[in-house]
Amino acid sequence: MRRASLGTLFLTVFLDLVGFGLIIPFLPAMARDLGASDFVAAALAACYSLMQFLAVPVWGRISDRVGRRPVLLWSIAASALGMVFLGLAQTLTMVFLARLWSGAATANIAVAQAYIADVTQPRERAKGMGIIGMGFGLGFMIGPFIGGELGRFHVLGHQGTLPAFVSAAFSVVNLIFALRYLPESLPPENGPRVSASWPSSMWRPCARPCEIPAWASSYSSPSTRSSGSRACRRCSVCLPWTRSA
Repeated sequence: MRRASLGTLFLTVFLDLVGFGLIIPFLPAMARDLGASDFVAAALAACYSLMQFLAVPVWGRISDRVGRRPVLLWSIAASALGMVFLGLAQTLTMVFLARLWSGAATANIAVAQAYIADVTQPRERAKGMGIIGMGFGLGFMIGPFIGGELGRFHVLGHQGTLPAFVSAAFSVVNLIFALRYLPESLPPENGPRVSASWPSSMWRPCARPCEIPAWASSYSSPSTRSSGSRACRRCSVCLPWTRSA
């Protein structure tokens, strides 16, 4: 297990969730100040989660093709931009666009889990996944408290501007740490590759079928259901189930 990489990944997930939690206390009030109804204010939170739901498999698949590190770095940088955009938003449309952008940008949990699978041995994989869960829970617990305290201060005429800028600052710190201490996790023999037909190639199955436990075979695609085959060790969907060669 590469402990330095895991520590940086924990910090990445933790700061992501702190930044997300900072927004929770003031977002409904901010929407109402801009003329939103209760339903529209609730939809602001829902659209963020919807974009995460849609983007998670996309970023996971792209990370299989271009590497985990580029996707994680891009998502962190895009999250910072989204928070700055939210802090500067003056209309309800701008708030919605900022939340949609941020939801897609922070949908990196599958890539983080694939990174854990890359850098851990099978016997230590559960511990590595637990680190992701710990960072997720701590960040989500601390973020709303900080956001509620910062929401007392009005900047640029809005209650949530300061928390949004602080969230962007957390993302910048996160990006600096990841640039410095987060190496690529895919081994050279199975490392990042971009075919001439990318991005259409990212939807194709792996060249070699993945070997997964029998109990999980019902959840796999037909191309991955083969017994005795060597694991490809590249697919972010199948990596958690691969066995050591």
